[in-house]
Amino acid sequence: MTTQFYALLGDLSDVPPEYIRDVAHMKRFLERWTMDPKYQQAFASDAQAALTELGICLTPADVIPLIDNAQAAEATRLVKAGRRDEVPAAVLRYRLFIHEKIQHRRELREQTVPADPRMRAWRDRMISRCTGELGAERSDAIVHAPVAFELSKGCTVGCWFCGVAAPKFEHNWPHNEANAKLWRDSLAVVGEVFGPSAKHGFMYWATDPLDNPDYEHFLADFHDVLGKCPQTTTAQGQKDIERTRRILRLAHSMGSAVDRFSVIALNSLSRIHEGFTAEELLRVECVPQNKEAAEAGRYLKSNAGRARKFAAKRGGELVPDDSSSTIACVSGFLFNMLDRSVKLISPCNSSERWPLGYWVIAEGTFNSGAELRELLQSMIDERIKESLSVLDVIRLRPDVKLVVEPAKLRVISSGLGLAFDQPQADELAGLLAAGTNTAEQIAIHRRRSAAVSPAETLAVLDRLFVRGFIDEEPAAPAPREREPGGLLQLEAAARAVR
Repeated sequence: MTTQFYALLGDLSDVPPEYIRDVAHMKRFLERWTMDPKYQQAFASDAQAALTELGICLTPADVIPLIDNAQAAEATRLVKAGRRDEVPAAVLRYRLFIHEKIQHRRELREQTVPADPRMRAWRDRMISRCTGELGAERSDAIVHAPVAFELSKGCTVGCWFCGVAAPKFEHNWPHNEANAKLWRDSLAVVGEVFGPSAKHGFMYWATDPLDNPDYEHFLADFHDVLGKCPQTTTAQGQKDIERTRRILRLAHSMGSAVDRFSVIALNSLSRIHEGFTAEELLRVECVPQNKEAAEAGRYLKSNAGRARKFAAKRGGELVPDDSSSTIACVSGFLFNMLDRSVKLISPCNSSERWPLGYWVIAEGTFNSGAELRELLQSMIDERIKESLSVLDVIRLRPDVKLVVEPAKLRVISSGLGLAFDQPQADELAGLLAAGTNTAEQIAIHRRRSAAVSPAETLAVLDRLFVRGFIDEEPAAPAPREREPGGLLQLEAAARAVR
């Protein structure tokens, strides 16, 4: 028997109900099994009874290949051997669904193409930089979204591990007549400056979108102006089940592919499972953020933001110190609509200097759509560059390593490496490691000492620049002078590539 497979992130009208049931019920089982140690014990004691109690219309044989390493490997072997009919259909269907979601995430990253060529080149470099700095696996989870909007000041949830250290909740931004006009004007300007792919933004950051009672109106405006429904991520999916259900239905009616619940406690998961059917939550990811999932070592939290303060007390729930840590996912603009502020940001490893896990390249305030347009354009004009200049100082990122081999130089980072066939490679390594030479000076030196043409040397340097190996980290800001509606001038970046 040949199993037919269906995409589940689009129109479901042609998908057989039993196919949706298989995937939705497998997803629900894995949510409970991953987050609840007591459920694991119950399953080990009587697997079928545990499934029945959870309302799962699958058998133990259906689910075990997704929780047992040996059976998972055997299922993979059978598929590769062309014997997929020997693997439970529910396993194949769920695996395909996970693959579809991963591919959807990658497509979002690839489809976000800034209209301005400088912004486009910068974003591509930031993606490459993150691959090198954070590692290929971690960076693959980052979509580098174009824009994020905060519709509140602070957050009511107060997670101890908040990766962006959301402050205590203060106020919401109401959807009144004046704010609605500024909101729609702001969306239009972002769409104009960033381009059509601004539609891949979202409406939360150091906030929970459900804190704002007018979130649904902002959601509809976003779809109306930019042509797409943004993803909703909330830690309050269980707080008001009926409101959450209305938001999910609204989002699905506007084409939202995936939404997310952050599950910070087991009782929250229980309320979610009691309030929604498995099928209702087919395209809602329930992210394990509860203590039990972390203590089991299945889902560790990023050591970023507020979590950094708890590293000594709850370090077992965090990724190790030698692992990359950030939950930031925007290489673009971060707005707070109450403050009428905007920052140009990009993800980075959390550190003493950047504890929230993202760079702030520029920031400013605005009071109208016209001011916002001028502000965003000034950020791009003053802070973003498209290409390397011969007068730029060449300084590699601190995490980049140089390996010299006979007639070859390797430039290596955690997730990315380049190799160049070069005579006197040790000399080139020294020029790069110095971090004080301009591109022109390096090219001239190489011509004189190694008979390498300036064009070849500049091509090597340009490749390093394009792939994010050259350091563009913003310098620490000097005292700033604030101009109404204008850019908050940061000190010229001593460490940035100009």
